[in-house]
Amino acid sequence: MTKLNYEITQVNSPFEDTAFFMRNVYKPDALLFDCGRIGALSNSDVLSITEILISHTHIDHFYGFDRILRGTLLSGKKFRVFGPPGIIKNVQGKIDSYTWNLIKSYPVSYEVIELNEDENEFKTAGFSAANGFEREEGSIKRSELRLSGDFRLDFTFFDHRVPSVGYRVTEPPMVSVVKEKIATNGFVSGKWLAELKDKVLAGELSGKIEAETSDGLKLMSVGDVAEKIIEPVKSQSVTYITDIAPSFENVQKAIKFANDSTVLLIEGMFMKKDVLHANFKKHLTLDLSKYIYHESGSELARFFHFTSRYDSCKKELYDMLYKGMKGKIL
Repeated sequence: MTKLNYEITQVNSPFEDTAFFMRNVYKPDALLFDCGRIGALSNSDVLSITEILISHTHIDHFYGFDRILRGTLLSGKKFRVFGPPGIIKNVQGKIDSYTWNLIKSYPVSYEVIELNEDENEFKTAGFSAANGFEREEGSIKRSELRLSGDFRLDFTFFDHRVPSVGYRVTEPPMVSVVKEKIATNGFVSGKWLAELKDKVLAGELSGKIEAETSDGLKLMSVGDVAEKIIEPVKSQSVTYITDIAPSFENVQKAIKFANDSTVLLIEGMFMKKDVLHANFKKHLTLDLSKYIYHESGSELARFFHFTSRYDSCKKELYDMLYKGMKGKIL
């Protein structure tokens, strides 16, 4: 199994309000998928978050935003919130519910990005303590949509009677030096290898680099050296899908969106015996969630958002959950 580059913490039990805290080993800052009940996060965890990805603003996915506000006021950081149409109004509603006459010296700000499926430019709104959290309008092009650390952000919309956004976070392109090939090709390990990787990732294959060889420094073609000792590394991705109706369209879209994910985080609220209730509530059954996982070719999965009606029959639920999933559940 691939060594996972992500640390993913489900903030609550899978029966409680949804929030996932995630950090990549190559990314100093953390992000949050939804912010339901987040009381279990430490203050240092909250302060390490730079981006919050909101699927939709039903209360069990959004009420923890008050904790974000309270915990970050003195941080001096800029935080970004992504969400469906209406997220700017939702965040502003949270901010406007408080009195802010004493915060203009606080160097903290929040940028809200309102995603949509059909446009190539998204509305944004900035809220800075320096101006009393007055709303500042803006926009961002789809082509400019990146997370910190140049991580790629993809998204799609699912039906949940309201739009529910699915997210996919992918590491930037990476390459590695094949250690076994260094000496066999006459090279010597050193700091120059980091420069080599940077040039390869920047596409500077026709450029030159001072390579350390067993015969001393040599000015060589980046492309020629890379061909001998560099190989690409598959970027790992995490896909997050929650609160979607058990419809054919949603299921097919989820399979396509999660295709070949390293980790799939996906709701599985109801058991198959309650499929009619699942359809009424517009949530997936666990069987459908597992079907999406298998058909998408994802490597690992975490299932969550189980209804509290199964508190009294958890063994039945977990037996169904783990069936056929040995070694595949995160």
